[in-house]
Amino acid sequence: MTKQPPLPKTCLVLDCFALTYRAYFGLPSTIRTRSGQAINAVLGFYNTVFSLIQQFRPEYIVVASDHPEPTFRHDLYSQYKAQRPPMPEDLKNQLPLIREVIDSMELPLLKAPGFEADDVIGTITKRLPPETHCYVITTDRDALQLAQDTVTIVSPNSRANKVYTPEIVEYEWGVPPEGIPDMKALMGDGSDNIPGVSLVGPKTARRWLKEYGTLENLLEHTHELKGKAAQNLAASKQDVILYKHLATIHCDVPTVVCWRQARLSFDPAVLRETLGSIGIRAAVPHVG
Repeated sequence: MTKQPPLPKTCLVLDCFALTYRAYFGLPSTIRTRSGQAINAVLGFYNTVFSLIQQFRPEYIVVASDHPEPTFRHDLYSQYKAQRPPMPEDLKNQLPLIREVIDSMELPLLKAPGFEADDVIGTITKRLPPETHCYVITTDRDALQLAQDTVTIVSPNSRANKVYTPEIVEYEWGVPPEGIPDMKALMGDGSDNIPGVSLVGPKTARRWLKEYGTLENLLEHTHELKGKAAQNLAASKQDVILYKHLATIHCDVPTVVCWRQARLSFDPAVLRETLGSIGIRAAVPHVG
């Protein structure tokens, strides 16, 4: 008999702030303790993690977070994400409670000064243990560029998670995952305040990249393009290169993953006590 290869182990990488915002806006703000402390984000975050553990039965879980310091992207482009409103106070007050839940589950929380959670996540996906499949759990579509044979992007949903493999990313975007930064550089990205090229939308960006492959090759052949959008591209070559740099996830962040610490293993009694002290009555996942 032919020996079958072992099934890959499962690693979940959680985008902390993406899941926290999703929980905060997804559950009523009326979910509060008797003292009036809002806990809707804490409850939603915990429920999501609980559901993921039940569904994926992971060997490893790592949580990635933004660092409070400005990133290298802000140094390169002062208007990066400048349009975003500040974090609501009700949500900000829940962050320490979410950290308590993460600590009670003994999940490593990684962040790096000068980088975003996306960069930490990208770095983790490049340093996986052997024979491990990674599921990146996030609502941030920037992460789609990380999809590969060993990495699947999962956007959590209360009904059915949206799953992005490299094939699905290319079907929806018209370019492979590694082409997403090129697309965003051309058409812009309102969520990150990246302007893009005037008059260039998704259809034009896809058509150009399908013909020329990469943004860099496209910029070497702008003389072959016609129309006002092409003129705008030719006049903004340096800006477009900057936009691609802003949109590209860096996978070489100076951070270390201890995979022994990342193994899912915690004391259920400690987690129950933490949830109870916050004011949450919920089931605790069985591990081990």
